[in-house]
Amino acid sequence: MKIQNIMKKLQVDKEKLLKSNDSRSEAIRFVAVGGFATVLQYGMYVVFVNAVGTTAVVSTMISYAISFIANFFLSSYFTFHSNPNAKKGLAFTLSHLINMGMQTGLVAIFKGLVGPTLALLPALAICVPVNFFLVRFAFKAKIFQGSLLGKARGEKLKVKS
Repeated sequence: MKIQNIMKKLQVDKEKLLKSNDSRSEAIRFVAVGGFATVLQYGMYVVFVNAVGTTAVVSTMISYAISFIANFFLSSYFTFHSNPNAKKGLAFTLSHLINMGMQTGLVAIFKGLVGPTLALLPALAICVPVNFFLVRFAFKAKIFQGSLLGKARGEKLKVKS
């Protein structure tokens, strides 16, 4: 009986998972989108290296860019139910740059503790949750709503006389 209760608690309401804006649902969607972006990047990398014949470095850059763009739009529409705009794009980019810096620094620290092969794992354990909150902030914070140009984009500014 206890096993059945545990199993019921572990079941996820698919409708709630897809449509809810609660942090748990967003976190699950975030992991799914990140997983998809990783698979997309690797798939594009393999295509560019093997089918197109580009170098590994160039293939990495191209596949990363494709994955990054897909990740931005999927994160916007699917993960955070938000409309993409330039401000969110800049914040998303900044969050990923911060994440890359954190991962690099943490790998440098952890390689001395667990060796270079395993160093990325504890770094990811720290960076993925931090990146979730950074990206969530990029899509949810009021400061990133609206266009970069704001009122200068065709709206009249009120001038005090």
